[in-house]
Amino acid sequence: MSAAASAPPLATEGHDKVLSRAQFASVDSAPLRLTRPVAHWVAPQAICVTLIIALLGTYALHNVPLLERIFPEGDLYLSRYEGSYTIPVRLFLLSFYLGYASAMDGGLSGRLCFALDLCLTAALTFFVFDLMAALFHFYLEIPPHLHMALPISGLAGLLVFSARVLRHGDMPPRDDSPMRKRAHPTQFLVASFTVSLSAGISMTVARMDLPGITTLRELALLGGIGTGVFLFLPLLFVLLNWVAAFRAILYPPGRFAPPITVIVPAHNEAHIIADTIHSLDVAAGQYDNHVTLLVIDNNSSDATARIVRETLLRARHIRGRLLSEPKPGKAHALNRGVAETRTDYVVRIDADTQVSPEALWRVMRHFSYPPVAVAGGQALAPGGGFFDGVRDLEVILKVGLDQVAYGAGDAIIGVPGMFVAYSTQALREVGGFASGMNGEDTDAATRIAESGRRLVVDPSATFVSEVPRTFSHMREQRMRWFRSLFHVMARNRQHFHMRNLSIRSKLLMPYMLINTARRAIALPFLIFAGIFLLMAPDPRSAIGAQAVLAFLMGAPMIMVIFAALTMRRFRALLHLPQYLVFRMFRSYLTLESMLSISFQGFQASVSAGRTPMREGAE
Repeated sequence: MSAAASAPPLATEGHDKVLSRAQFASVDSAPLRLTRPVAHWVAPQAICVTLIIALLGTYALHNVPLLERIFPEGDLYLSRYEGSYTIPVRLFLLSFYLGYASAMDGGLSGRLCFALDLCLTAALTFFVFDLMAALFHFYLEIPPHLHMALPISGLAGLLVFSARVLRHGDMPPRDDSPMRKRAHPTQFLVASFTVSLSAGISMTVARMDLPGITTLRELALLGGIGTGVFLFLPLLFVLLNWVAAFRAILYPPGRFAPPITVIVPAHNEAHIIADTIHSLDVAAGQYDNHVTLLVIDNNSSDATARIVRETLLRARHIRGRLLSEPKPGKAHALNRGVAETRTDYVVRIDADTQVSPEALWRVMRHFSYPPVAVAGGQALAPGGGFFDGVRDLEVILKVGLDQVAYGAGDAIIGVPGMFVAYSTQALREVGGFASGMNGEDTDAATRIAESGRRLVVDPSATFVSEVPRTFSHMREQRMRWFRSLFHVMARNRQHFHMRNLSIRSKLLMPYMLINTARRAIALPFLIFAGIFLLMAPDPRSAIGAQAVLAFLMGAPMIMVIFAALTMRRFRALLHLPQYLVFRMFRSYLTLESMLSISFQGFQASVSAGRTPMREGAE
């Protein structure tokens, strides 16, 4: 990991420019028939409707005698629970469903039906849980406690939201790919051992009467996440990173440098394409074999083609040529490059990415282990931009810590397409890159992994990747990124079937859906928690100002600090306050991304007289 910290500075001249919409937007920004434009007032509408309904519901639960008798816990529970709570999580989730439905794509009938579908599905889920809690209490004399009911309600509500959006939103059609024939026992052993050890330690600490444990319990928010859960995730990721480090020591990658082809799709990249080619030329000079470069011009309206030709003439270590792909879309340009590839391995690099001098040999060495079919590196921000510092912390956490941990259990979901190497045969076997959707890089890597091959992320293989310098550019990028998860999940529905026994499909994919829903509700939830604290409608509530701050900071802050210290990126921690604020901005963009999903197919079904329940059954 130290190599990532000591990576040499890369050329970043082209990153200094503020890009126009013609430069950062393309047909990939909002795929036709799957997305809709989102006006700037749409997300605020969803938040306002959510807060109004949640606050009115809170007032009713504590001031209407009938509701007080039916729901004595101050939330929508049909069974009696012991203990205190923070805020009415179930009420908030139902309010969010209505707020989202009020601003989603579609007509009035479609919005009403989708709101009804969400609320009924969640209500049925909550009813089943309450019934089970009552039966446990009656037959086993185990009193149900809100410390358990709250987090389970929160997670269930988030999963319901993501699953129904995935079910009813306009998504790419299912496209099956080769699938692993049998489960790999190693990943289940690693997962079982680390999860069991993390859970055991966390539960032991939670039961201990140590100073501060009671305080941590009182800081619970969003489902009453207590000390045990708070400790569980950081500890799990620490253990998985230790497993990955031990494996790297036990089975170090050998020296492996076969001939490779590098493909670079380019659309209006005249401002930076020369830097990209130059960085590849330098990296090729440190690579012990031939490097062929294919730049695929995808309908550029600027001087991209001319600059590519001139830069290739000055290249010393790579052999390159310029291709043209007239069909708009990055996937079409990538597939043209894959079709022209004549080597066993192909490296995909975005036109705004500059690789470090050692990046090529560092990433290719992992293919010395035959099961590896995809290998990627870690992005660095160019520096100097408003978002660059928070982007560094984001990547340190998501790639340097999370992806390495997932790799220990062979459960990486996707490798970012800014810089990634593939086995050419494996890429072709899964159909190449999907067009007409977001997330073609995640889709390709996930399909390859689920066919039985391994994905690897090496934080020491660094590269500088573009970070938006304006809010409009950041909005376009993040809406595309966050929406891509749903597109990938929809196209690969087969992996949710029980016959596909992989941790990636059974745990990580549902977790990613829940996590996206969590980000979408985070900002309205934080606002509601603050208002609920000020209203103080129920003296039984354990909410306090510390709890609200814990939701804003809490576990994410601890995780990002741990990741930065582990990778010795100490200077990155100077941007920690900005990162905590950026997380809420990212939450807002996630909500906008969810609202950008088209529901025209669902609206047409409703207009034709097909109810959501009948449609789901069919």
